[in-house]
Amino acid sequence: MSGDDFTNEMSFNEPYINYKAAMHTSPWYTQSQTFSPRRLKDLFRWCEFLYYNSTHIYAALRKFGEYPITEFTYETENNALRDKHQYLLEKSVRAREILTLVTLDKYVYGNAFISMYQPFIRYLKCPHCNTLTNIQNIDYKFNYRKLSFGYGCANCSTYVVATEENIEDRKVTLGKKINFIRWDPKLMDIDFNEINEYSVYYYSIPKSMVLRVQNGHKTLIDSLPLGFLKAIQNNRQFRFNDGAIFHMKMGGPAGVGKQWGLPPLLSTLPMFYYTQVLRKANEAIALDHTVPFRVLHPAQASNVADPVSTISLQEWKDRMKDELRQWRRDPLHMMFAPIPVGVTQIGGQGRALLTLGEVQEAEKGIVAALGIPMEFLYGGLTRGGMEATLRLIENQLATHIADMKDLLQWIDDSCAKFLGWQKIKVDMVPFKLVDDITTKSMIFQLYSMGLQSGTKIISDTTIAELHGLDLKKEEDRIRQETLNAVRSQQEMQIEIQKLQNNSKVQSQQQAVQGGTPYNQQQVISQADDLVQQLMQMDYGTKKSQLHALQVEDFVLYSVVIQRLEEATKSQASTSMSGGMGA
Repeated sequence: MSGDDFTNEMSFNEPYINYKAAMHTSPWYTQSQTFSPRRLKDLFRWCEFLYYNSTHIYAALRKFGEYPITEFTYETENNALRDKHQYLLEKSVRAREILTLVTLDKYVYGNAFISMYQPFIRYLKCPHCNTLTNIQNIDYKFNYRKLSFGYGCANCSTYVVATEENIEDRKVTLGKKINFIRWDPKLMDIDFNEINEYSVYYYSIPKSMVLRVQNGHKTLIDSLPLGFLKAIQNNRQFRFNDGAIFHMKMGGPAGVGKQWGLPPLLSTLPMFYYTQVLRKANEAIALDHTVPFRVLHPAQASNVADPVSTISLQEWKDRMKDELRQWRRDPLHMMFAPIPVGVTQIGGQGRALLTLGEVQEAEKGIVAALGIPMEFLYGGLTRGGMEATLRLIENQLATHIADMKDLLQWIDDSCAKFLGWQKIKVDMVPFKLVDDITTKSMIFQLYSMGLQSGTKIISDTTIAELHGLDLKKEEDRIRQETLNAVRSQQEMQIEIQKLQNNSKVQSQQQAVQGGTPYNQQQVISQADDLVQQLMQMDYGTKKSQLHALQVEDFVLYSVVIQRLEEATKSQASTSMSGGMGA
């Protein structure tokens, strides 16, 4: 059933109007209904107009659509497979952006249609030598009526005409080449079976695309699926295969065509018309009554002394023009007038005539028709006093979030099927508009009890998701930090060993030269005394003292470095054990 047939069931037909009667005799008929759309596709165009011309509708739909889309989760024990799916959805396909745009279509049109474009390379087979030629590497002459390609075969050096049976499309299994297409609802038609609710989807190919194909636009023809070329050849709609298109819609009453969704902006049309009337009136008031028109004239001093009868009005007018000209050049200029001067003001009462309050109330009605509180747009939603409202919005979004999860799973399954990957379950972190601190605290207490008893009650993944963390990322960071710490410790041990070896060699050399060996106990005792002094110094002083010691006695310096390192570790472990005990 097409969108035009659907509107006939929707009571979009023009109501009975007695044009001989006054305009507002019927309480059910308003001026805005004379501009109401009569067909569903026209309604879609009006909704586009509302979206781009109403600041409240634009802001509300953008925020309301993007807010409930949370982080993606992947349920599989195969880390390599998980990384592949994560990179595909978040980097190659950019599924989050797709969900946001599909949400926008759903709230504007009441319907969202999306399908996956499967990338391919088109080859033409030579009818004479069966050589396959990449269509992107040749210049051809396309005949859309016969669906044929004329080109010169490089193998047999003949001019051939490849028809439909000589066209071979080979798919390209690269995730970065996959594209998801959002189809314009104004060009979609649905053949619907009300008994089993089975739908067949048709797409009316735009005239601009048809003309480009007919004119042989190479870039388009090379990548356009063969089904589209056949539809253009036969001058008919393109029919989607079963399961090839995902249809998300805003459900309506049972009496309205169930194959289509109803745009939520439908109820805002009369109110939007009302606000536009007010805005137009305010515009006229602002242009006509905001800046006053001033009239300068001689003022009548009394009933018996009228200056108009005693002076030359032309001379008075010229004198006033000259005085005004001088005053504009010099604001401190003072004029001397022999008679009183009066000023009459026409207009200027625009502020009193403007209907700003009525416009604001009408805009609140538009946002209310969408089921969105004004505080959601301008801020002010707080836990105290607004928790019931927040919970209501959260419940209202529950159905939409379920649609988003279904679409996300459909996108991942479609990509996995095309690429030959194993399918996994993908989901989103549970959406919570209200930050339930009590529930979070209870879950964390159960998690702590499990750690103390040795039997986990709550999983680490649940705790991580509760706080918006990616457990795998945190595990990778912990592993990397542990490895870095061990690597740093090993490097430090190697450096200490080098210093000890150098000290031993230097001690032996000095013993040979001086005839008396180093007294090790004396050196260690002296080093311990120096360590105690260094521990009390700040970093700069300590560094300076160590440098001086290195120049004077390298052996003692090496022992001091070793004993200082041991003392620092001992002090750190003592502080840690004391903190845990507290």
